[in-house]
Amino acid sequence: MRVLPAMLFAIAMLATSTGCGSSGGAPAARTTHATDTRPAATTRPSAPAQRFVSKTYHFRVALTKDWSESDATVRWNGSELAGVGSPTFARFTDPGGGHTLLVAAAPVGPRLAKGLKLGDWRAAMVHAAPAVCHDSASATKTTLGGEPALRWTANCDDGYHVNKLAALHGSHGYVVLLASQVAASDDAESRRVFQSMRRSFRFTR
Repeated sequence: MRVLPAMLFAIAMLATSTGCGSSGGAPAARTTHATDTRPAATTRPSAPAQRFVSKTYHFRVALTKDWSESDATVRWNGSELAGVGSPTFARFTDPGGGHTLLVAAAPVGPRLAKGLKLGDWRAAMVHAAPAVCHDSASATKTTLGGEPALRWTANCDDGYHVNKLAALHGSHGYVVLLASQVAASDDAESRRVFQSMRRSFRFTR
């Protein structure tokens, strides 16, 4: 009779030890395994679907299939930036997204020989903008087709928000504008489109 309580106590201790091992150890091992093997969720931008080429200004750019192209039919003189419908622009339009990409280039060879710098060209493009547009005071260094470039923005009274680039390539000065009819809260989307375009941009001569 004295042995029975001791046996019952030993059995109870064994059951308690086994229960802790099942409830604490096994689920922890499963959780660690899932965390270690599950791939991280990422959001990838859609790949460009087609390549557009401007024969007037000698560049190409990749855009998604929703965009359409109208190359410049009149060569730009470099002195004034006209509206989005000007024939001096190589124009690319995304009606669904409310974006219009405009590119123009003008010879600046003689001015380069006299010491024209990228900052001077950017200042000329600010001066050439329509009076309804208000350009940011500063610009950010970046690249365009492998060339140094300056990027800045403008807000226009006609409802457009514009991302801008100025670059010098060979004997020409280039200006690139992404005019977006979007609210300020959607500026991140405009920047994404602009950056995707910039990364795909290539000079063809």
